[in-house]
Amino acid sequence: MTIFRMPELQIADTIDESIIEKLKTMEGTKFFIVTGPHVSGTESFKKLAGAMEEAGKSVCIYNETKADPTISQVDEMIGKAHDFKADLVIGIGGGSPLDASKLVAALADSGESCRNYLEINSLTSRKTPLLVIPTTSGTGTEVTKVSIVTDENDNVKKGIVSPCLIPDYAFLITEMTVTMPPGITATTGVDALCHAAEAYTATVRNPYSDIMALEAVKLVSENLLNAYRNPGDLTARANMLRASLLAGIAFGNSSTTAVHAFAYPLGGMHHTPHGLANSLFLIPVFRNNMKVSGERIGHLAAAMGYGDTAEDFVRGADELRRSLDLPLTLKEIGIPESDIAVMAEKVMGVTRLLSVNPVEITPEDALRIYTEAYGS
Repeated sequence: MTIFRMPELQIADTIDESIIEKLKTMEGTKFFIVTGPHVSGTESFKKLAGAMEEAGKSVCIYNETKADPTISQVDEMIGKAHDFKADLVIGIGGGSPLDASKLVAALADSGESCRNYLEINSLTSRKTPLLVIPTTSGTGTEVTKVSIVTDENDNVKKGIVSPCLIPDYAFLITEMTVTMPPGITATTGVDALCHAAEAYTATVRNPYSDIMALEAVKLVSENLLNAYRNPGDLTARANMLRASLLAGIAFGNSSTTAVHAFAYPLGGMHHTPHGLANSLFLIPVFRNNMKVSGERIGHLAAAMGYGDTAEDFVRGADELRRSLDLPLTLKEIGIPESDIAVMAEKVMGVTRLLSVNPVEITPEDALRIYTEAYGS
């Protein structure tokens, strides 16, 4: 059993003096920040960037990160960081900026394309240090060895996997998540649930990932609705950051499975937000997996406080989705029925995730699961 290293964590409710002092004393003088337009306009971001500049750091901000960034856009960031001669990369935002920042840090020194590293563990070193600051509570990418990019050549999201992508530092600051709109709070929270549930049922699970996964499921079930309904609830927000972290540790040391695999073609073809895409496949995939992993899925139900059977987990997860006012079907979000067969064909190529699903997924299964997710 291999346990991957953790970044150095700094946890705080607000951008307090400990956070500011850590930023000011970080080694390096040329800080390259990867973020998005919304986050870069917040007061919290301006406070962090200002602290760096006050400490005499030269700061270059890339704030145009798109959802599900393409290989071309990530390569653009890598080129800018290379030209800037960045000696620290900082990712601030949700899953897309943080995933991109991991690749920027890995390749800023060489300026290479991330397309060269789509094979698992083909990336073997990283010279530039990396700090990440999540502003959503769901991706867990602050502690994982995975970065997701969209391959524009075939419109499929793909994972670049290497221990070199694990950040050196992660700041978990509750204040940074308070401006999340309710819809993003909901989808990223369900994403954390998917990470934990999939990690607990993956064939490569281990006792360490199991402990993290069950605690993450418990925290999501106890706090997500409060964070959604009461955005200023700092306790719920802090617990969701913790849930996201633990779920990230869980799947970082185990894996996600078919839920994420089925979401990849949807995200690649239609740019459906990652958490929403996962929420649409959580129920049909876990219903399919009951025939092999019923007992373990029952443990997930118990962690949610919703019975102790696989059926209880599926009902509990579905009830949570409905309480968060999330779309429940592909049809509801406007996906053409004609795309079902196309996505069913594409998902069979996501072997990295399908191979660790507890139930083998056949082409017939794939078509059935997409059809169920489409709705009547």
